[in-house]
Amino acid sequence: MKMIIWVKYVCIFSVVCMSHFAHGALITRNDFSLDTSTNIITGNGLNWTRWDTLAGVSINQALTSYSEAGWRLASSDEMIGMYSHFISGIDWHSAQDENSEVSDFISVDDYQNLVAIFGVSQNAFGGISNIMFGNDLDNDGAYRSAGAYYTDSEPAAGIYSDNSRHSADFSASDFSVQLVRAINVSEPKLFLLVMCVLLFLGMSKCKSTRL
Repeated sequence: MKMIIWVKYVCIFSVVCMSHFAHGALITRNDFSLDTSTNIITGNGLNWTRWDTLAGVSINQALTSYSEAGWRLASSDEMIGMYSHFISGIDWHSAQDENSEVSDFISVDDYQNLVAIFGVSQNAFGGISNIMFGNDLDNDGAYRSAGAYYTDSEPAAGIYSDNSRHSADFSASDFSVQLVRAINVSEPKLFLLVMCVLLFLGMSKCKSTRL
C-alpha cells in the first residue's frame, strides 16, 4: 500500500512538470540557451534579450521598460565574450576599446547558430541585425554597435566603435538594443524545487506512517 502511495506522488509530480513545460522548449547553441516560453537567453553567466524583442527602440526606451527587472545595457566585454562563443576565427578582443572595431566574413554555420538564439533585428535579406551596447566610457553620449547580416555572397559580422549617431535616444527599424541581467533563480527552477520538496514530504509521511 505504501509503495502505491509513493508511486502516486511520483506520477503526480511527473504530470505537473510536463504540463508546466509543455508550452516552451530550450534551444541550445554554443553553450547559450533560449527559453522559447520566455524569449530569454542564458549564457556566459547572464540572461540576454533577443534582438527581435528590442528592435526599433532606443536605449532609453529599452531601459525604461526593462531596468526595474534588473536589465542593463551590455558592456563591450560582454558582447565580445558572446561573439567569441558564436563566431570562431576572428580576434574579437581586438575591439576591446570603444574606439576600435573589427569585422569580417563568417561561416554560414556560425551565422545560423547566432540567429537561432538571438534572432534578427529586421527579417529581410536573410536577416539584418545591428545591436547597440556599451558603457559610453568617454562620456561623449555615443554608443557602440555590433552587426550580423548577409552580404551578396556570404554572412558577415562585426563589433564597431562608438558612433555619434548612436545616442541613447537613437532608434531605427534595423537596430536593436542588447540588454543583460544577472541570472536569478528562474520560475521553472523554483517550481521544480517546490515540487521536489513536496515529493520529499510525501515520501517522508509514508515512511513515518509505516513506522
